[in-house]
Amino acid sequence: MTAKLTRAVRCSAAVLAVVAVGAGATACGTASGETSAKAAAHSSTEKGSSSGGQGGQAGGAEGVGSKVKSTAEKGSRTDAVNPSASGKRCHTDELDFHWGGPHGGRPDMDADHQQIVSIQLMNTSSRTCTLHGFPGVRMISESGEAWDLRRSGDEPTTVTLGPGDTSAMLSMTILPVPRDIKDTKPFLPGKVLITPPDETTHVTLEWPYGGAVLDQSGATRPGTFTNPVGIG
Repeated sequence: MTAKLTRAVRCSAAVLAVVAVGAGATACGTASGETSAKAAAHSSTEKGSSSGGQGGQAGGAEGVGSKVKSTAEKGSRTDAVNPSASGKRCHTDELDFHWGGPHGGRPDMDADHQQIVSIQLMNTSSRTCTLHGFPGVRMISESGEAWDLRRSGDEPTTVTLGPGDTSAMLSMTILPVPRDIKDTKPFLPGKVLITPPDETTHVTLEWPYGGAVLDQSGATRPGTFTNPVGIG
């Protein structure tokens, strides 16, 4: 009888060990995949803890009196990886980045509806290169929180830049809210990390507009998102 109980205990322990190892392998695999995706878009060692998504879904922003165009795709990527990488693509160190477009303009951070924020790109190299797809965009708050913006549902097109060309444009759609808003968490941008499509290094731009955006960093369809590279 004792021998049978001993064998049963050993068998149960072995089964539990197999189950535990399997669960651990799955969890580690998931964590590794997430880390690789972020490393592809942001190569520096600067870190920021992700803030909680207290803003909820884009539709929840109606509570602050905002009309939200909910075009961020559910489960969309937040890095700079695109399916159509080109050997002629523009590299990060070949580009110059400036806030605003060829016609100027600033987002109204006191608005109660979505605003467009633009970044003009200039090819500073001596060769012609192309940009296709979505950039990686990480917003860093004044307190150091990080928010990797999801992509819009817009279809990307290829933009060709000759030497000195400034016709390429990056843009973000943002949802401003008052900095002192009650019952909703505001995200106070301090700087933005931009990774061009299919690149692994980024540039850091100081946020020049002040204000706050609705913190939807945990939402799958937020009112703040990044758009594909286009013509300015």
